[in-house]
Amino acid sequence: MIKVDIMSVRYTDINISGRDIPKLRGYFANKYKENTLFHNHLGTGFNYTFPKIHFRAIDNNPVLIGINEGIEVLKEIVFNEDEINIDGKIYQINEKNITQKTYPFGEAASMIHYKFISPWMALNEENYKIFVTLSDLDKWFFLNRLLRENFKTLAKGFNYFIPDIESVQVEGKYYNKLVNFKNQKMLCFTGWFKTNFHIPDYFGLGKQSARGFGSIVKQEKKGVKDDSKTV
Repeated sequence: MIKVDIMSVRYTDINISGRDIPKLRGYFANKYKENTLFHNHLGTGFNYTFPKIHFRAIDNNPVLIGINEGIEVLKEIVFNEDEINIDGKIYQINEKNITQKTYPFGEAASMIHYKFISPWMALNEENYKIFVTLSDLDKWFFLNRLLRENFKTLAKGFNYFIPDIESVQVEGKYYNKLVNFKNQKMLCFTGWFKTNFHIPDYFGLGKQSARGFGSIVKQEKKGVKDDSKTV
């Protein structure tokens, strides 16, 4: 297990939706082109390391999350912002909620419960073809395995090696949710899961996590009510 330093800056007097996250990210990426932590683009190509700055919509508030060295960028730049431009609309910044904590990351001694606060994009084109042929029980096992693989991907971003991936247990309750993504209907999932693995709040799992998909938070209860319909 390792420790991860995280700072969040939440603009509590601004309301946006999940679909505005790429626009929020684009605003900061364009304004601070010289700082690759905002956009992960290098002069010679794309930086495929784990992003150190994330953008989220939490309870309809825009949130910027700095991880490790991303914290200093937020301190130097974001604290001085008095307005943001999201798709041509100017929002004045009057209130900020700023927190900084150190979180554990990696294998845990006991099971921890999490819930998805944004749809989890678990499937790519290849494994979607497999998924739709499976029985309900096999789909459950399939999604549990995919989620555990997401942990491995996340761990690589912190240069953390999971000693024994087979010792990591994952059990979830997943609900199908169709999501419009780039003018296409994508099968995603909501719900909750438990695992013996520490993941900091608001980290994203699965595909398109940089765009806000697959965000999770810890929860005390073992399950959550979900009104999503099975498709």
